Amino acid sequence: EITRTLREVEKNLGNPTFNWAGQDYVCTAGEASSGKDLAMGGFALNADLLLHVRMAVLPPVGPQVKQTLVFAKRKYRIDKVGVLPGGEVLVLTCNDATQ
Repeated sequence: EITRTLREVEKNLGNPTFNWAGQDYVCTAGEASSGKDLAMGGFALNADLLLHVRMAVLPPVGPQVKQTLVFAKRKYRIDKVGVLPGGEVLVLTCNDATQ
Protein backbone atom coordinates (compact mmCIF):
# COMPACT_ATOMS: atom_id res chain seq x y z
CA GLU A 1 0.00 0.00 0.00
CA ILE A 2 2.69 2.51 0.98
CA THR A 3 4.70 1.70 -2.15
CA ARG A 4 1.74 2.42 -4.41
CA THR A 5 1.07 5.70 -2.61
CA LEU A 6 4.72 6.70 -2.83
CA ARG A 7 4.72 6.03 -6.60
CA GLU A 8 1.72 8.37 -6.94
CA VAL A 9 3.47 11.06 -4.92
CA GLU A 10 6.62 10.67 -7.05
CA LYS A 11 4.55 11.09 -10.20
CA ASN A 12 2.74 14.16 -8.81
CA LEU A 13 6.11 15.73 -7.94
CA GLY A 14 7.48 15.12 -11.44
CA ASN A 15 9.54 12.04 -10.51
CA PRO A 16 12.40 13.79 -8.66
CA THR A 17 15.67 11.87 -8.52
CA PHE A 18 18.92 11.78 -6.61
CA ASN A 19 22.22 10.51 -7.98
CA TRP A 20 24.12 7.94 -5.98
CA ALA A 21 27.05 5.84 -7.22
CA GLY A 22 26.62 7.26 -10.72
CA GLN A 23 22.96 6.27 -11.10
CA ASP A 24 19.73 8.27 -10.77
CA TYR A 25 17.00 6.96 -8.45
CA VAL A 26 13.47 8.29 -8.10
CA CYS A 27 12.58 9.54 -4.64
CA THR A 28 10.44 11.90 -2.62
CA ALA A 29 12.12 14.58 -0.56
CA GLY A 30 11.36 17.00 2.18
CA GLU A 31 12.33 20.61 1.64
CA ALA A 32 16.10 20.96 1.42
CA SER A 33 17.36 23.31 4.12
CA SER A 34 20.23 23.72 6.52
CA GLY A 35 20.70 24.85 10.06
CA LYS A 36 22.11 24.17 13.47
CA ASP A 37 20.55 23.97 16.92
CA LEU A 38 22.41 25.12 19.99
CA ALA A 39 22.36 22.22 22.42
CA MET A 40 24.21 21.34 25.58
CA GLY A 41 27.80 20.80 24.56
CA GLY A 42 27.65 22.83 21.33
CA PHE A 43 25.83 22.95 18.06
CA ALA A 44 23.94 19.99 16.59
CA LEU A 45 23.19 19.82 12.88
CA ASN A 46 19.60 19.52 11.73
CA ALA A 47 19.03 17.19 8.81
CA ASP A 48 19.41 19.22 5.62
CA LEU A 49 17.53 16.69 3.50
CA LEU A 50 15.28 13.71 4.12
CA LEU A 51 14.75 11.34 1.17
CA HIS A 52 12.22 8.49 0.92
CA VAL A 53 13.16 5.86 -1.65
CA ARG A 54 11.24 2.74 -2.66
CA MET A 55 13.46 -0.29 -2.03
CA ALA A 56 12.28 -1.72 -5.36
CA VAL A 57 14.20 0.94 -7.32
CA LEU A 58 17.52 0.36 -5.49
CA PRO A 59 20.16 -2.32 -6.03
CA PRO A 60 20.46 -5.08 -3.38
CA VAL A 61 23.09 -3.07 -1.49
CA GLY A 62 21.77 0.48 -1.36
CA PRO A 63 23.15 3.77 -0.04
CA GLN A 64 25.18 3.58 3.16
CA VAL A 65 26.09 5.98 5.97
CA LYS A 66 29.01 8.33 5.10
CA GLN A 67 28.49 7.94 1.36
CA THR A 68 27.47 10.94 -0.72
CA LEU A 69 24.64 11.64 -3.14
CA VAL A 70 23.53 14.57 -5.27
CA PHE A 71 20.03 16.02 -5.08
CA ALA A 72 18.97 19.20 -6.88
CA LYS A 73 22.59 19.83 -7.96
CA ARG A 74 23.82 19.83 -4.35
CA LYS A 75 26.07 17.22 -2.76
CA TYR A 76 24.92 15.62 0.51
CA ARG A 77 26.47 13.17 2.96
CA ILE A 78 24.26 10.32 4.18
CA ASP A 79 24.24 10.47 7.98
CA LYS A 80 21.53 7.91 8.73
CA VAL A 81 19.82 5.12 6.82
CA GLY A 82 16.50 3.76 8.06
CA VAL A 83 13.67 1.62 6.81
CA LEU A 84 9.98 2.37 7.32
CA PRO A 85 7.79 -0.35 8.87
CA GLY A 86 6.98 -2.96 6.25
CA GLY A 87 10.49 -2.82 4.79
CA GLU A 88 9.50 -1.27 1.46
CA VAL A 89 10.83 2.29 1.88
CA LEU A 90 14.35 3.44 2.69
CA VAL A 91 14.75 6.77 4.53
CA LEU A 92 17.98 8.68 3.99
CA THR A 93 18.84 11.46 6.43
CA CYS A 94 21.39 13.70 4.74
CA ASN A 95 23.43 16.80 5.47
CA ASP A 96 25.50 19.15 3.33
CA ALA A 97 28.65 17.24 2.38
CA THR A 98 30.86 20.23 3.25
CA GLN A 99 29.78 20.37 6.91
